[in-house]
Amino acid sequence: MRARYDDVATEYDEWVGAGSALDDSTFTELTGDVASYRHGDAHTLDGLLADSFDGVVCHMSLMDIPDLDQALDSMARVLKPGGWYVVSITHPCFKTPATGDIVDHVDKSVRRTVGKYFVEGYWDGPGAHRDALPVGAYHRTLSTYLNTLNAAGLVIDQLREPRGDTPVWRTVPQLLYIRGHLPA
Repeated sequence: MRARYDDVATEYDEWVGAGSALDDSTFTELTGDVASYRHGDAHTLDGLLADSFDGVVCHMSLMDIPDLDQALDSMARVLKPGGWYVVSITHPCFKTPATGDIVDHVDKSVRRTVGKYFVEGYWDGPGAHRDALPVGAYHRTLSTYLNTLNAAGLVIDQLREPRGDTPVWRTVPQLLYIRGHLPA
């Protein structure tokens, strides 16, 4: 995928691994082959004119944004009528405030456990991620994400739940991709 990066996007790629979003085949398939990046407050998208973008991508960030309603309203505001959007998030059904993996002692298969699904809000789970990523996330139910997109006037055209490459993520989806549009 070809991309025009601004300095912030370049720094982001250096921090999380070069081309992290661009190397994601599901993301690339849903967004097309050209993207440009902008830096700003996702809640307001200040400085961006209404009805000014053909498409908007929100890659792996909605679960890090405190006010989902405001962020999606702003995303809808900057989209041109008929414009498209793609959102990718950790799957809210399988990445909750109380999740884990269980290995079957007989056949060594891996199963995902899920708890506190209905507990929405900020959480910071235990684990090794704290050294690498010292931030938490805002857990929301699947219906909260879908209903908030709808309330912002954003139509959902397609959902994707790709299989991962580790044993547990081959059995349940780690990520959720949403593609849609703003009605013309």
